[in-house]
This record gives sequence, structure tokens and C-alpha cells, in this order.
Amino acid sequence: MALLISSVLPRSTASKYGIKAGETLLSINGHEIRDFLDLQFYSGDLRLQMEIRDSSGNCRTLEIERENAKTLGLDPVNYQCRECMNKCVFCFIDQMPGRLRDSLYLKDDDYIFSFVFGNYISLTNLSEADHRRIIEQRISPLYISVHTTDPALRKLMMGYKRKFDLMQALRRFSEAGIQLHLQIVAVPLWNDGEELKRTLRDLTEPGLNVLSIGVVPVGLTRFRKQLPVLQGYNKRLAQDTLEIISAFRGQHDYIYAADEFFVLAGQEIPPAEYYQDFPQLENGIGSLRMLKENYKSKKRTFLKELRRKGGNFVMPCSGSAFGSISEIAANLNKNLEQQTVRVLAIRNRFFGSRVTVAGLLTFRDIVSQLDPRPDETVILPSAIFNHSGQTLDGQSIVDFKQLWNKDILIVDQYFEDWDWR
Repeated sequence: MALLISSVLPRSTASKYGIKAGETLLSINGHEIRDFLDLQFYSGDLRLQMEIRDSSGNCRTLEIERENAKTLGLDPVNYQCRECMNKCVFCFIDQMPGRLRDSLYLKDDDYIFSFVFGNYISLTNLSEADHRRIIEQRISPLYISVHTTDPALRKLMMGYKRKFDLMQALRRFSEAGIQLHLQIVAVPLWNDGEELKRTLRDLTEPGLNVLSIGVVPVGLTRFRKQLPVLQGYNKRLAQDTLEIISAFRGQHDYIYAADEFFVLAGQEIPPAEYYQDFPQLENGIGSLRMLKENYKSKKRTFLKELRRKGGNFVMPCSGSAFGSISEIAANLNKNLEQQTVRVLAIRNRFFGSRVTVAGLLTFRDIVSQLDPRPDETVILPSAIFNHSGQTLDGQSIVDFKQLWNKDILIVDQYFEDWDWR
């Protein structure tokens, strides 16, 4: 293994010592360099012995004295993500139609990306060398998809063939000081009810270095063709699941239920104290509470923004956020004199009615269900766009503007900021 250098920053330490793009970094201080994380981990010393191979295959050794707090200036080639080899019965990617963005079909199961980006991994593709590296380099915290601690059931649910002891891996990491964020995708008749209780008992055993446990409901689309028949959550099942989680939270307050459970159960979203430091916010746990709390702190500034713009407003939102957005709109209407804000829940016709989160709303569904009145400005949630400003079906903010022929206010999904477009 080695690391190909994509570019070298001008006037950097690497440039000063004659390292060039297209060369390969073999080792640093005797440690093999496999990827960007190795580069970052082993290049922290001030004195570095680096083995370099040029494009002709010739090797040389450099003795580098790195200035304190100054990076080497090496830009490696793009990292190739390790993909998932499991066949989970509930895999959301297997339930998606074709012709969406290529990135949506990547089944990431990479422990490095888990550490860097907070992606959840199964651990089923780790070798003994991977385990040793995680411990040696203290690649922590890790985000791990558990689902169940029953070895046979986990194997069945996740569709892997090798023998794998999840609890043994979690104990080994914990003993080495690796911190763990854990996720359970709950599927009725599979790992809910008594099985969920068993899993939570195992994950809360003394000695496990667990920072958080999130329980989220299975997501089911209308594209489950030639896949196992699964049951989704209804009000009663959501209430039962919340009761189980509540019982465990009496002694283990790092267990959290996804927002969707509270919405389905017809219960209030818990206060901010429930989520502590919101460790699983990106997992849909606490996002509605964060939205409400940030609105409270930003309300005055936001009201000034709406008054300055003038006219009325319409806020399309997902089904799961409708209650919370309606509360915000009611408060805005109470404080606005000549203006009004209305809320419109967008039904997810593309993926199916069981999918109720904003991040999975398409341009097509929004524009087919929302026809802004002449005096209305549209307030769109940022969650419908990716980092490139594209919706799931490849449309942009410009496409919305051209269709409606008016400015659009994009509000951050947690109400931290907003921007006119």
C-alpha cells in the first residue's frame, strides 16, 4: 500500500524538499502510508523520514524538518470509500429507483468515513488489521449500526455470511478507549418489542464505552420490489417503542428515540434536555427540537426579515415536520401585523407516503403540490438540497425561481440561518 500524491502546495514544506505531484509516498518514520488518515496521523512529528517513489519507480529517502504548526502541503488522490457488502432487509438504497444522483447509490461502510463524517458502519468488513489500526491510531468515536445484538438475527437482517460477534468487537473497542455512537434501525416483527429490550440491555452493560444509542424507525418506499415484505410503524407500535426506550432512559439517558416516533405516536417532541448535546442530530434525532430552539433565539431577526420583504409567505414542509413548522408559523402570524405565513405539507409521492422527511422531498413533488399565490414568497427548507444545491431529482434553486418567477428564502433545516436567492 502507498499514497499517490495529487498535488503539492506551492512554497509548502513538501515543495521545499522537492516532492512533486504524481509521486508516491511510501512511508513516514517507518510507518506504511495507506491513505489520508495515515498521512495526517504519522506526519505530526517535527522530524520526518519519508520514503518517496517517483513516477519512474525510483525511490529516495528524505529527512524533513517540519516547522511547528505548518502542514506538509501534500494533497493525496481522492480516497476510495470501502463499500458495504451486506444485504440488509431494510436497506434504503435498495428501495430507490434509478436515474437519481450517482452518489445516492453509494453503500458506504468505511470505518475511516465513520470517524471523519459520522457515517454509520456495520463492522462486518473489518479485518484483524483494521481492528488493530483503529485501536493504535485511536480512530474514535466510531458510529456503528447495531440493529440487534442477537448474532443469528443480525446475520439474517443484514445478510452477511461470515461469523461475526458484534458484542465481542464492541467490548474490544471499549477496552481500548474507543468511543461508540450506536444506531438501531427498528423493524416491526424483526427487532422491535422484546428483541429491542434485549439489544438495549446488551448495549448498556457495564464497561461498554457508549456515548449514545439512537433508535430510528425503518424507512419504507414504494419501490420495494422483489424485497422482503416489511411492516412500517403505526401509532400504536410507535407508542410501544417509546415506552421501551423511556424505561431504559431511567438509568441510561444516552438512549434516544428518533423524532419520527414522537410524530407517529402523536406525542410532543421532548425538551432540549432530553437530547443533551444532540449527539445523533444527523440521524434525525432531535432535529425538530433543534429547529424549535433555534427559532426562539432567531425569532426577532427573522421577523424583521419578513417585514422588510413585505407580502405574505408560504412554507412547504415534510409531513413529519408539519406540526413543528405549523407552531412556528402560528407564532410568526401572531407577531406580524399585515402579513401572513401559511404552511403546506408536501406529500412524498415520489418515494411513497411512508417517507415523511424533508431531505427526501423532490422538486417534482414540491412544484406539483405548491402553487404560490401572487403575493406569496416561498420559504424552502435547506434540507431538500445537497451540498451542490441540487434536489434529489437534479433540480436547483434557479429552477424554482424560474418556475415561480420570484425570490426564494432558503431557511436552514435547523433554523440557524437563512438566505435570499
